[in-house]
Amino acid sequence: MDGMNPVREAARPGKPVVDPANWHGNDLMARADWMYVADSSETTHLVDMARKFAKRLGDDAGRLLTTTRADFDLGPFADRLQAITAQVKDGLGLALYRGLPMDDLSPLEAAIIYWGMGRHMGEAMSNNPEGDMMGHVMDAGKDYLDPKHRGYQTSATLDYHCDQTDIVTLLCINTAKSGGRSKISSSIAVYNQLLRDHPDLVAVLCRPFCWTKHSEKDDGEANYYESPVFNFLGDVLCTSFGPKHMEKGHDLAEAPDMTREQLEALRTMEQVAEDLHAEMELERGDIQFVNNYTILHTRTAFEDWPELERKRVLWRLWLMRDGFRPSTPYSEQWVKGVSLAKSTGRIKLVYED
Repeated sequence: MDGMNPVREAARPGKPVVDPANWHGNDLMARADWMYVADSSETTHLVDMARKFAKRLGDDAGRLLTTTRADFDLGPFADRLQAITAQVKDGLGLALYRGLPMDDLSPLEAAIIYWGMGRHMGEAMSNNPEGDMMGHVMDAGKDYLDPKHRGYQTSATLDYHCDQTDIVTLLCINTAKSGGRSKISSSIAVYNQLLRDHPDLVAVLCRPFCWTKHSEKDDGEANYYESPVFNFLGDVLCTSFGPKHMEKGHDLAEAPDMTREQLEALRTMEQVAEDLHAEMELERGDIQFVNNYTILHTRTAFEDWPELERKRVLWRLWLMRDGFRPSTPYSEQWVKGVSLAKSTGRIKLVYED
């Protein structure tokens, strides 16, 4: 692909978008400037910081909710995290930090490091109505076809999508027996290819779709909301995409049926994302950082271990960051996370249904 890391130009509807986050998968995997390998000075400091911090918390991870950015001295990792944040915000749109020494950390100590990183990057949002500020991405026995269930609670192959916040980070706690590979695709590159090959479908994707709330709503609220896929806001392209959310939204009795053109646009965009994607294996101790306005992500289906303690688990932070990118109607809907009147923020180290 030509022009890797171009200088961003003002994005305009109907014109190819010039942005550093415009890349094809093969080109991305041929470079290493988005991969950050932990060094001993960083990990030694982080482990020491976490062990000292844990003594203040006792066994109550929930006390992390009262902490501030200033409570976490990241030492030599602070400069690395600043570089990661810049890459996610204004560069390629993603980063991978490899090598957090999980075997040297208790679950609470790992949570302290992970939460501290999040505090330095932005403000954490609730992942579900139960108020989990640190989500558990794992097979919880849910049904992907059920309109009330989310894909991350299953072992199924997911669709290409964006999460409903500025930045999503994933810390790999345990890997699956097989499968569960991470796949990412540049939504900027997807837009540009669709504009070249299917301009009629781009026009459809720039108009609102109905998105289900998965019943994650307060009484009296509508069961769906509306948002386009492609949004030109503040001279940048901000993408929102979640085919299953959108199809389930249009399937609601009170919502209009999805049109043939809308369905064709979704299927075509999914195929282009697949054509342009990069793929990686997240290893135990890896942390993936993704810009939800410029990156589509998914994962393959997986077979899990039978033992509970070995099951595939990723911890997830949804982070909002001031001055990141303009919010789309999709992300604006969840600006406080999945937080209802009954929700109370909590941090659990082990998944609870």
